[in-house]
Formats: sequence, C-alpha cells, structure tokens
Amino acid sequence: MVTPQTRLDTDKNSLLSYADVTRIFTEETDLALAPRKWPRQARSRATVDVILEATALLLEEGKSCSTNAIAERAGVGIATLYQYFDGRDGVIAALSRQVRARLAHTVASALETACRQSLRDGLGSLVLAAVQADTERPLLAARLDEIEAKLPLVTDHRRIMTELCASVTTFLERQHVASGVKAEILAGDLCTIAGALIDAARGRTGTIEADQFDRITGHLLAIIHAESPE
Repeated sequence: MVTPQTRLDTDKNSLLSYADVTRIFTEETDLALAPRKWPRQARSRATVDVILEATALLLEEGKSCSTNAIAERAGVGIATLYQYFDGRDGVIAALSRQVRARLAHTVASALETACRQSLRDGLGSLVLAAVQADTERPLLAARLDEIEAKLPLVTDHRRIMTELCASVTTFLERQHVASGVKAEILAGDLCTIAGALIDAARGRTGTIEADQFDRITGHLLAIIHAESPE
C-alpha cells in the first residue's frame, strides 16, 4: 500500500511533485475544479502527491476511483482527502494537471539541446520529449484522456498549451526560422498538429514506434518549410 511517507520521486515513472505543478497552476489561476486547499508545506504537498499517485495507480489498474477507494489506496483518512479536494473530479483534475505539467517540463528540459542541433534534429528532440512524457505511463494517459473529456478543463489545457508554445517559439527563434508574432503563431500550429499526430499514432497501436516518430517529425518539418520558403 502507498503511504503518506512514500517517497514518490524514487520511482522513475512517478509524477512530478505538487511543487512542480504549482509553477504552472497557481491559486490565482481561474480553474474549474480547483483544489479546496492548496498545499503549502512540504508535508501537505507530500500528502497530496501520495493521493494523486494512488489515483494514478487505480486508473492504471482499471479500478474504482471513488474518493473512498483513493483514500484507502493512499493510506490517508477520507477527511484528509476532503481537506484538499471537493470530490473525485477534483482529484482527477489535479492529477491531470500533474501529468500535463510533466509534459511541459519534459519539453522545456529538451529545449537547450534542441537549439544546439540542426533544425530537423532539434525538432526531433522536442517531439521525442513530448512522446516520452506522453508514453511513460500509457495506461494512465489513456484513462485520463477518457475522463478529461467529461470534465471542464479548458483553462487547464490552455495553460499547458501556452507553456508548450513558449518552448517551441524559443526553438523557432533560435533556429532563425521565425521571430515575434510569426514564431508564436507557427509554434501554436506545430503544437496543435503534433498533439493530434501523437494521439493518433498512440491510438492505433498503444505505443509510438520509430517510423511513426520519424513521420511525425517529417510532417512538422514540412509545415515549417512551407511557412518559411526562403
């Protein structure tokens, strides 16, 4: 059983800590299904991390995600769970933020390497980062996709898209592909199309093979060349 004392960061597949999530999502953000209480101290953040990891495990196992089931799996009292969340949907929303924040963090971490590479190789590095973040826990990603579609998470998704577009905009500018507003618009197109292509490839086989990865990178490169014929 997962307990509040479990150190989730020792598992390479564990999610980002709540501290990392709150670099993107803050109390000032107008979120639907916002936490009832934002954890501030290390102990409370660790408790929320354990609750969310327990939820992730239940989703991966295809088990019930009622608040009672989550609290039992996390090894916390139901009253502790309700300290932070209004109910099951609030927990799922927080888990979604954690997973999507990991995606943005992984892509941003690949940015410096990508900017030192050729345009094609750098673009491939960013795509690889997005694919890896999205496929490290494929069962969780698939279950979350199903549930998220039924929840009001538009603002959440917009915040993550903003983070991803910022990384890609920087890449395009440092690769001298585009700058300013043109780079921002092209980055938005690339992020939207890349997300659709990754989801489609994952939906066909459950994983993304090397040839699919190359195909996605090739499509994005063609869009860049079409927008920058010079």
